[in-house]
Amino acid sequence: MAYFSNTTTEQQKISTMFIARWLCIWLVVLPYAAWGQNTLGIPLIFNYNKAVFQGGSRTWDIKQDSKGVMYFGNNEGLITFDGGYWKLYPLPNGTIVRSLYIDPDDRVYVGGQGEFGYFEASNTSLRYTSLMDLVPEKHRKFADVWNTTKHGKSVFFRTSDRIFELTGGRIAVHTATSAWQFLGQAEGRLFAQDRANGLLEFRNNKWIPRYAGEFFENAGIASVFSIGKDSVLFATITNKTYLLHDKGFQRFDTGHWQDFYTPSFSPISDTEYVTATSLAGCLIRNLDGQVIQRIGVAEGLPNNNVSAVFTDRDKNIWAGVDNAIAVISYNSVVKYFRPNLDNDVTGFSTRVFKDKLYLSSSNGVYTAPLDPDIADHSFSQGSFSLIAGSDRGEAWRLEEVNGQLLLAHNAGVFRVNDQAAKPIATGTGSWMFLPLSSVYPVQDVVVGTYYGLDLLRYSDGHFQKAGTMIGQSDSYRFLERDENGIIWASHPYRGIYQLKISPDHLTYETRLFTAVDGLPSSFRNYVFKIGNRVVFATESGIYEYNAATARFVPSASLACFQGMPIKYLKDDAEGNVWFCSGKKVGVAHLGAGQTDPAITFFPEIEGLHTSGFENIYPYDANNIYIGSEKGVIHINYKKYTGDTPKPVALLSSIKTSGKKDSVIFDGYFPKDGAGIFKQNPSHIPQLNPSFDSYHFKYGSPSFGIQNHVTYSYWLEGYDTGWSDWSAGTEKHYTNLPSGRYTFKLKARKNPGNESEIVAYTFVILPPWYETVWAMLGYFVAFLVGIYLLIRWQQRAWRRQRQKFDEKLEQLRYIHQLEIEKNEKEIVKLQNEKLENEVLLKTKELANTSMQLMENTDALIKLKVEIAKLNLNADDENDLKRITSLLKDVEKNSANWDQFAAHFDELIDGFLNRLKTAHPNLTRTDLKVCAYLRLNFSSKQIAQLQNISVRGVEIHRYRLRKKLELPTELSLSEYLASI
Repeated sequence: MAYFSNTTTEQQKISTMFIARWLCIWLVVLPYAAWGQNTLGIPLIFNYNKAVFQGGSRTWDIKQDSKGVMYFGNNEGLITFDGGYWKLYPLPNGTIVRSLYIDPDDRVYVGGQGEFGYFEASNTSLRYTSLMDLVPEKHRKFADVWNTTKHGKSVFFRTSDRIFELTGGRIAVHTATSAWQFLGQAEGRLFAQDRANGLLEFRNNKWIPRYAGEFFENAGIASVFSIGKDSVLFATITNKTYLLHDKGFQRFDTGHWQDFYTPSFSPISDTEYVTATSLAGCLIRNLDGQVIQRIGVAEGLPNNNVSAVFTDRDKNIWAGVDNAIAVISYNSVVKYFRPNLDNDVTGFSTRVFKDKLYLSSSNGVYTAPLDPDIADHSFSQGSFSLIAGSDRGEAWRLEEVNGQLLLAHNAGVFRVNDQAAKPIATGTGSWMFLPLSSVYPVQDVVVGTYYGLDLLRYSDGHFQKAGTMIGQSDSYRFLERDENGIIWASHPYRGIYQLKISPDHLTYETRLFTAVDGLPSSFRNYVFKIGNRVVFATESGIYEYNAATARFVPSASLACFQGMPIKYLKDDAEGNVWFCSGKKVGVAHLGAGQTDPAITFFPEIEGLHTSGFENIYPYDANNIYIGSEKGVIHINYKKYTGDTPKPVALLSSIKTSGKKDSVIFDGYFPKDGAGIFKQNPSHIPQLNPSFDSYHFKYGSPSFGIQNHVTYSYWLEGYDTGWSDWSAGTEKHYTNLPSGRYTFKLKARKNPGNESEIVAYTFVILPPWYETVWAMLGYFVAFLVGIYLLIRWQQRAWRRQRQKFDEKLEQLRYIHQLEIEKNEKEIVKLQNEKLENEVLLKTKELANTSMQLMENTDALIKLKVEIAKLNLNADDENDLKRITSLLKDVEKNSANWDQFAAHFDELIDGFLNRLKTAHPNLTRTDLKVCAYLRLNFSSKQIAQLQNISVRGVEIHRYRLRKKLELPTELSLSEYLASI
């Protein structure tokens, strides 16, 4: 019995657990079934987990300021996001920020736990000012501030037991009768909910009851906002809405009700609003309360527990979910069509056929109904269903031929009919279809297969396989037919095939064209048909075939693609050419009247399209389908090209680095008198030169799918001009010299759509050695240096002059000495020359004179001897004549006295000095002394004296005696000394 009792208990527990589990499942599934169908277009969702924004797990409130910056009340404090960077501003007491309100001047009022105040831009950063000092002392202890709002000139902060009213620097306190449950304003009216008294309205500084609590079925109000004209919508935390208008107050959502916790609501437009739920994510509703869009985990949210929602000025929906913040690009012109939310498939082809959308994918074909009254297919409500028989392989291509929808499938060729795919030819995988005629109905259709070409033939309203065409076997995924009936096929790794089909369409001949035939490369070439012309997409632009030269040449009509690698081309009804280039998707405006084609890229979907199997289906201007890895991407091109607001460029922060890092700008400019946020000219920072690097961060408040902005910057004073456009959101400068700089920034979404320029000016002070005082010191030092240099130079010049004068004097003296020496040498030489000449002439004179003297003596002796002769008269006459001649000769001969006189002139009075010194010398002695003074030898003297040499020696000996010369002194030396 005990055993049975225990077994029963276990069974009861199991049954209870089973029932509880299924109850939870039905709580989630049942609402989905009751809500009906979603719109086909699913907005792109971008999630930021708490590791990115460095905040807490729960976000309680979301707001946006006039610049577009987002603010989040989070467990960790106030979080901001400018599109580029997240920042956290904790409260002084480090508590949760529960509520936010931003006034027209961008002052951010916050309510926390036991704390409230406001953040405000202060020159360069966001600074917090607490209002607790204004609160009366007895009211300073309170819990969470759940709502913060403004009414008139007052700001209100709601806690559970009191409401604080801030007016003109003073705070008034409104205590609750039981408990305050809600506070909010709409249509210029301030409402509050009291647990006991229900809904109250603040008028004339009093809370006036409007409706009792039972009207809301004792549920707390979550949100209040204006909707429509003169109407206020109240939404409760129990997923109910009430409308207040001039006709009274009534329940608004009359449809099926789901019991969900709905803590937050936000209006999207006058006809739509979004609801935050704890189990189903975000619900988009119309005024009837009908759910028109459901966004949960399947659509891309991290989880379904949403605590706060907010719609920004671009109609993006922000959702605070557990451990993350999500932005839903709800109003974007770019959306996903995801036929299988549980298991995403890659979209290969799209067709609209008989008011249905067909999408071929990596696993079959999906279809969904289209509302013919809705121009934008993304707003059609419905769901995708898989076409029976189309799965179990890739469905490559859909093509409408002869009013039938054909499918090229991995398993063969199928006809898609209603909800089933009927096989036409199976066994060989097929890529595409190419009709062999432009006249409908087409009789023959070529099928490009994995291994060659097949032929389909149309007969009796049906297509049948006519056989496999005989020719070059290859994989023909790209086929086009020109006006001459020639088929062109491209193979990405071989080149371009030219196929000539036989008249019976059963065989074909091929010719392969490669780089030698004019193509820029033999690889990555694709064939397409644009404007009834066959063109070839290459890695260097678009080429066409010149039949006259049998070569490929760049296309003149598509020159706008020159140098651009193109992998896909498709023209639309207006003549525009859609293309894929690398990871980019764009459109070239080549319609009528376009003389200078412009190209528009779609940065929102860059890298999202199907790589390698690119496909674009431009159904019309409202519906452009692009294959992606999550079904297809839908673009409303007409809306995309409409009035696009200019992007906004924001400086997030400017940091400097050096011995100590510093933030000189934290993203907030003060507002000037014209209401423009810009730098105050009187608050230009003067920065220390020790900062050797500057880091600029910037962004743009374009969120979600729109967050594809490029930037250009210019640091005036350093850069030479604007930089190239780049998606980067930061710039770093190092080793900037001292000077005045202005960092300028602008943002761009597409060419021609640029933001206003935002600028920040700063001054880098010169180092101490470059300051004005240093320069003044340098100038003074320079002057002193110049003065000292001049003085030193003057002294140097004087010393140099003195040395120069001394040197000059020395040189003069040396020169004088040289002159004197030279003169003496000259005189000496001249004297020596004269002496030699005198000596020579003296010798000659003496010799001649002596000779004459001797001749005279001989003549005298001859005359004496002649006189002794006894001659007759005749002989006597002859003798007289001879005697007369001898007398003439005797007269003509110089006598000794005359010789002596001349000798004294030459020898400077030698004979006179000698006679004066030795008066006892005879005339003969004087002669001998004269000859010796002339350095005559004894032999020469002997000849002159007509005596022997011995006689001369004797005469010299006698002279020594007469002269009384000592033995050691020679006679010649003595005579030379006189």
